[in-house]
Order: sequence, then structure tokens, then C-alpha cells
Amino acid sequence: MLRKIFVVLTLLAFVKVSGAKEIKYPVSEIPDSLKSNAKVIIRYHEQVFEIKSIGNGTEKVTYAFTIMNENGLRYAVFHQGYYEKLTKLSGIKGTVYNAAGEKIEQLNADKIIDHSAISGYSLYEAIRAKYFKPKTMAYPFTVEYSYTIDYNGMLFYPSWDPIISYNTSLMKSVFQVICPNSLNFRYRENNIKDNAIIEKNDKNSVYTWKMNNIPAIESEPFCNSPYEYFPTVILAPDSFEMEGYRGNCSSWESFGKWSLELLKDRDILSEETKQHIHELVKDQTSDYDKARTVYEYMQNKTRYVSVQVGIGGWQPFDAETVDRLGYGDCKALSNYTKALLSVVGIKSYYAIINAGEYPDIFYTDFPSNQSNHAILCLPLSNDTIWLECTNQHAPFGYIGDFTDDREALVITETGGKLLHTKVYTAADNLLERSTTLNLDASGNAMLTTNARHNGILYGDRMGYFLAGTEDKKKMILNDINLPGAMLKKFDYQDIRAESPAIVENLEIDVPRYATLAGTRMLVSVVPLDRLGEVPKKVKNRKSDVVIRRAKVLLDSVTIIIPEGYQVESVPQEIITESKFGTYTIKPLVKENKVICTRRLEMKKCRHDASSYTELIDFFKKIAAADNTKISLKKAGV
Repeated sequence: MLRKIFVVLTLLAFVKVSGAKEIKYPVSEIPDSLKSNAKVIIRYHEQVFEIKSIGNGTEKVTYAFTIMNENGLRYAVFHQGYYEKLTKLSGIKGTVYNAAGEKIEQLNADKIIDHSAISGYSLYEAIRAKYFKPKTMAYPFTVEYSYTIDYNGMLFYPSWDPIISYNTSLMKSVFQVICPNSLNFRYRENNIKDNAIIEKNDKNSVYTWKMNNIPAIESEPFCNSPYEYFPTVILAPDSFEMEGYRGNCSSWESFGKWSLELLKDRDILSEETKQHIHELVKDQTSDYDKARTVYEYMQNKTRYVSVQVGIGGWQPFDAETVDRLGYGDCKALSNYTKALLSVVGIKSYYAIINAGEYPDIFYTDFPSNQSNHAILCLPLSNDTIWLECTNQHAPFGYIGDFTDDREALVITETGGKLLHTKVYTAADNLLERSTTLNLDASGNAMLTTNARHNGILYGDRMGYFLAGTEDKKKMILNDINLPGAMLKKFDYQDIRAESPAIVENLEIDVPRYATLAGTRMLVSVVPLDRLGEVPKKVKNRKSDVVIRRAKVLLDSVTIIIPEGYQVESVPQEIITESKFGTYTIKPLVKENKVICTRRLEMKKCRHDASSYTELIDFFKKIAAADNTKISLKKAGV
């Protein structure tokens, strides 16, 4: 009897265990050290890239992310783009688990949304994307996805980025590259503690990188690109092929020769267009004026439209097509402008570049595809001018912070050559502003200001110039940040000179600008661009302190003393200097006015992490000085 009872109990236990839910990725398995400051925890990431030939390969990816809070929610979404002509995305699987590791949602084929990756933006929607968003649930939860990409044409190889963003910790990541022994590829390890493990057999060489238990990295103010200290492995082919175009990427020169081949015979224009261009410049004698006229003609005739066709979006429309249709992408418009300039005997060079206000690191010692944009290089006799051909509003020769101060691969007759684009100096990036504060006896002010924005600051203000009336008002009031301010008048002028500028004129009512205290009136001498916040403190800062662009702000503020008041006290001149810049503010009494001059210069610089405390101290002194007030008192009291 006892034996029968034991057998029954054993069978019941088996039934209970076999019917239990599968437990996977429970949050309880995450070490506390990886939870600290983490919005996402990478539980597992495996990326296997197999090179099959110079033009074909396969990438298989599996990853599981635990989403700790709403700041990491976007990483729960599966969103993978692919270019139909050159890549095939397949084998998509996905599962969602709750905090206990119980499966709560399965990704089925009918839940995947397939859409244009740039719908409404690209004329040819050959770039597609697969999309899946899990149902909203309690934090933390975990998503697990896997997919395969087959490449047909490989100009660039996938990279390994085990840390996907700030405030992301990592439990385990594996990257593997399988390459036939008959082919060569190159790799560059950045911030990798353990180098690749290399195994060879008769057919292939297998390269494996592993990384485990990396705590979350927090963003630090005034730092360079995170990829300067995030771990990465980037790959590049020596030889490659895309849609019949073979190339070599072992040097910038050879990579440029391949790009040159893509441009071959794509600069042909009709005789009618050539005659028109000659007519436009017939009265001009300098190459500078001719080039500017041609550039402005291109701007007025064309518009930017993303056109992702050709070999992965690398080969531009031919010039005649752009001339006929009146649109093109960065490649097509740059090539078109190059063709127009050649009509009047001006040589220019197509150039590819990594664009963006804060671009990722460009590795000059690692020839590879590191670009996302095309511009034009115009080497005139006394200067090299860079032309942004996708911006219909940019003055001739103005590139702004989108492509300034970085390497560009210029495609010359002999191949690729790295050149550095324009660096805007402090003298270029100048804000000159004259402001008048007309006070009444109640402390209300009528503020009028005239400002001239130059250099990079010109580009920053271009949005104001181009915005509609209501948007202008919102942008201005948000920018001046004066409580209760009412915008009475505004005017913008675009000075399209060799050194372009946006001139801004504002008239603003500011109620209770001054503070009344009995018989006294306290008046701030810095009404605009006052430094209100200083950078936050960072314990154990790791990254260098970087100020990417220099600038100078010059302010002259005239405060008209209201009738019945007189000056009681004016602060002394304040001068602050540091390795990051200089600051001066000086109020002076002149008849019934107080005139305050303020100058702030920030230097383009880079200093080690220990200098951050000095930067904070510099900003604290500026903030204190910007709060300088003069004291007025009622006359005869």
C-alpha cells in the first residue's frame, strides 16, 4: 500500500512539473550591479556574420532585452530595416516575458507590420522595415527577438555594438565572424578588453568576441561621441561587389576609385542647359561669382527628395535626369551641381561625409564606409569652398554644423583623398546684440533688441527666419524665457554675404521686469541668454571634457532709468577666466542710463576628465555674474 501511495505521489509531482510554465529570463537572475542606473539590461546578444563571397553574406541575430522602466521602452520594439534589392530579412521570431520569466506574448506573422522605412519622405520606397510593438505591461519585462539578414552585395559589413546606449548594462554578448580562407577582411577593436579568439580550419577562419557583465554607462555633460568609450568592433572588406560594381576598400584611394566609377558618364547635360548656364554667368569675371551664380541657380531649380535607388543608394541620378525633373537626393544634387560648374570651366569634386551636428568618430586609419551624406568640394584659387547642395536656403559656401570640422572623402581623378571641412572659429561664430530696456516707475520694461547671428549661430537662427508667423512667436518667446513677456514686433533679415548673418529685431513688453522693494528698484542687467543652470556634478567622471565649437557672445544693454528714480549702486566690473573661455561684464552710469557690456567667449577645446570641476566653477561664476543687478531708488527719498 505504501509503495502504491509513493507511486501515485510521484506521478502527481511529474504532472505538476511538466505542466508548469517555462521560465526564461527572470529578473531575479540579474545581478544588482547591473541594475544600477539601467533603463535596459541586455540579457543575451548573439550576432553571427558569415561572409560567403565578396558580394554575399548572412547575418543571424538573437537578443533579449529586459526593459527596466519607461525610459527604455523604445528598445522593446522590434524595428529592422532592409533594402529589398540588396538584403532579405527573414526568420523573425519574438517572445515577451514578464518579470518572473513567464511567457506572456508571442510574435506571430500577422503581428508584424511591413512598411516603408521612410514613407512620405522617399520617392522610391525600396527601403522597407519590419515592425512589432509588444503590448504595454508592467515593468520590468523582457523581449527576445531573432532574425536573419541575407546580403546580396556588401559594401559594408555589420559592426558589433554590445552597448546600445547610455544607461544600458550587459550580461552577455557574443559576436562571431566566419570568413572563407580565400578572402580577407579587416577589423578594428575599440575599447575591447579581450581581443578576438581566432580559430581556423580547412575552409574558414572564425573570429569570436565575447563580453560579459558590463555595468550601465551614464551620459556625461560636455563629452565627445559615446563611441569614443563604448566598446565596438567595426569590420570592412578588402574587396567587395555591389550589383556588378567591384571595388577595393583597403585604402581611401582605392575606395575613392570605386566611387569614381559610379559617377562615370553621369555628368552629361543638354545643350540647352549648357547655353542657359553660359548666359547666366556671361557678365561675371571671377570664378567665385560664377560658382555662386551656378549654385543659386541649382537651389532655385531643385528640391531635395530622398531617392534610395541604385546600388544601395550610392549611385546618384545622372545630371540630365535631375535637370529635367528638378529634384534629387544629396548624391544627385551634388553630382548635378558638379556638372553645372564644369559647364563654365570650374572644377569641383564630389565628396562623401558623415553628417550631423555631433557626428560619430571617424577612423582615418580604417578605410571603410563611414559616411551618410554627399556634398561638393570646390577648390578655388585662394580658398576651398564646401557646398551643401540639399539646402535650398543655405548661402553659397555655408555648411554650418551639419558637415563642419570633420573629414570628407573627396573623389578625385586618381581616387579618394581625405580633406578636412571648414572650421568655424570664435570670430566666425559671433553674436552681436544691442538691447535697450525702457523702464517705467512700476518696474515694467519695453525691451527692444537688435542682434546679428554669424557663423554656426546663423544656422541656428535660420529656423526662426523660415518659420511661419505663429511658429516664430512661439520660438521667440520660448527662447527669451522672460515670464509674462508679450511679443509686440519682430523682424528677421537674411544677409547672404560671404560671411552670412541673420539679423533679428524684436520689441517685447516685459511686465514686472524689475523688482520693487519699498523705495528701491532692482534691475537685472542681463535680460537675454542669461546662464541659469550650470552643468551637473559627475562623480568619477571618465570622459574628457569637450567643447566642440568656439563662439563669442557680445551684449550691450542700455537701461533707461525711469522718471523719479536715480542710481543708488552699480556693481563693479567682473572678469572671469579659465581654460574653457573668458567672461566679462561691466556696468557704467551715463546720464539717465546704465550701459552694461557683457562678453562671453567659449573656446573650442578638449581637456581631461579632472578638468570638469573647473568647468563647473567657470559656469557658476558666469551664472552669478549674469544675475548682476543695479539698484535704483526714488529721488529725494
